[in-house]
Amino acid sequence: MVPDDPLRPRAGLRILAFEQRQLPHLVVLFLCTMLVAAALTLSPAGPGDRPLHLFSLPLPETCSFLGLTGLPCPGCGLTRSVVAAAHGNLAASWGFHRLGALTLFYILLQAMFRLGILIFPQGTAAVFGTGIWLNRGLIGLAILYGINWLITLARFL
Repeated sequence: MVPDDPLRPRAGLRILAFEQRQLPHLVVLFLCTMLVAAALTLSPAGPGDRPLHLFSLPLPETCSFLGLTGLPCPGCGLTRSVVAAAHGNLAASWGFHRLGALTLFYILLQAMFRLGILIFPQGTAAVFGTGIWLNRGLIGLAILYGINWLITLARFL
């Protein structure tokens, strides 16, 4: 009887290593799914109605920056905008925050990319270029948030 080679990885350890490598993609997919589910669960604010509603209960305003300074933050209105976009109301989405629909689109792209990596792990090299473009897109989105905030502050002041 030949003893097992202690340096040879066991099958269970290889599966564990595979899962650890996929874990970041699973976490991002979970977060994206929860964000979209929350956007679809919340009721969009109506015209002149600032708070969102969870079923029939109005949710409180949550912007600490606006409460402390009286100035809108870069994300003021973003939640209401994403919720309106998720419900198909792009005009209201634009009115709450100019980048809400684009943010929702980015979240959906991230979810599809991560799902593709998890379903087809052997094809990750082929879709890696998509991940690079999504990273660049996030940088572009951050720059757009900064520009949007400056425009909002200029109109506010």
